[in-house]
Amino acid sequence: MYERETVLIIDTIIQRIPKSVSDSIAVKDILAADIPHSIKTFLRADVEAILIEELQRRRKTSRFNFDHHEIRSLQDQINSILVLNYTFDKKELLSRVDDAVHLMINFLIRPQWTLTNMIFEKEQTISTDALVTLLRYFGPYEYLREIITQYLMERKITSVTKEDFKSLLWKVDGGYVRRKSGDELAKVMSPMCDFFDFPNRTYANPILIKAIIKYFEDKGLVMALPRLEGEIAHGKTELSRRELSELLEDIRRTHGSFQVEKVEIEQKEIIERSTENYPASDENQIPSVPRLNLASSINESDKKKFIRKIFQNDENIYDSALRSLSEMTSWKQASKFIDEIYIKHDIDPYSSEATRFIEIMFEQYHPKSK
Repeated sequence: MYERETVLIIDTIIQRIPKSVSDSIAVKDILAADIPHSIKTFLRADVEAILIEELQRRRKTSRFNFDHHEIRSLQDQINSILVLNYTFDKKELLSRVDDAVHLMINFLIRPQWTLTNMIFEKEQTISTDALVTLLRYFGPYEYLREIITQYLMERKITSVTKEDFKSLLWKVDGGYVRRKSGDELAKVMSPMCDFFDFPNRTYANPILIKAIIKYFEDKGLVMALPRLEGEIAHGKTELSRRELSELLEDIRRTHGSFQVEKVEIEQKEIIERSTENYPASDENQIPSVPRLNLASSINESDKKKFIRKIFQNDENIYDSALRSLSEMTSWKQASKFIDEIYIKHDIDPYSSEATRFIEIMFEQYHPKSK
């Protein structure tokens, strides 16, 4: 889903960012380029995180009072100038744009799931300051960031667990959409529409119904799912913004206000790219792991499904892919390789076989603690 669009978006972003003679690119030039605002937000937040980390390291051994209100005011001005003039080298920028686009696609389609898994991938509890910093990476759906941040600050909460965050996110999102009309809810989805409308910006680009279904599953808007699945059953694969608005308004008139409820999704959803590198100032990878015996982790039933549905009914292609994956020492390498397989064989990454294959591979690099 959206594989071709993803490649086009990444390529166009790289083309539209001006290059210098030295192949270094300043943040201020990226912010001035004609690229999606959400990608600009991500890259700026990335550089701000690098700067904050560097300043914190230096201040640990300093005897000066950097918390003085006048110093903090001046430091904010200095930080802004430093961030705007930070330069990416070409390789670094290519990597971060690729990461940013894949993360943003996941976030736009599954905001609650993506936020929770990105923020709490390594720890089950994080500080409020760290949480607020990570939320800055996400420009779309501003209401989520603003309401959550305000809630944490007003109640002077200093740390948040994964379960508390999931609960808060669910309540915030549910309360927000409950008050919307069909047209207003369709407009809430505008960031997704606009992102996939890039680079043409026709404002008439339809949205895949499968993506809309994922979006509503993430929110728990179960009442909309039968209608959307019915559209697919009648051979329709996309909806225009107008069609989506009319469909949602019809649902609201029939069922009342948009109510959210937990929905059990049969397929365990795995993010297309590992979130282990968000945020990061470089291409940090998990520690090297020994050569994996992947074949033994796949039962015979799954193997047959994978060969038939993913590897063109060719066991040799399947065996070759597993050998290549077993040589890879990080999930980042493996996830990119799997992306390439799906693109090459035109596989829907949200199909049951595709998500199951990723789930098994993911667990080899992130074994559950016993």
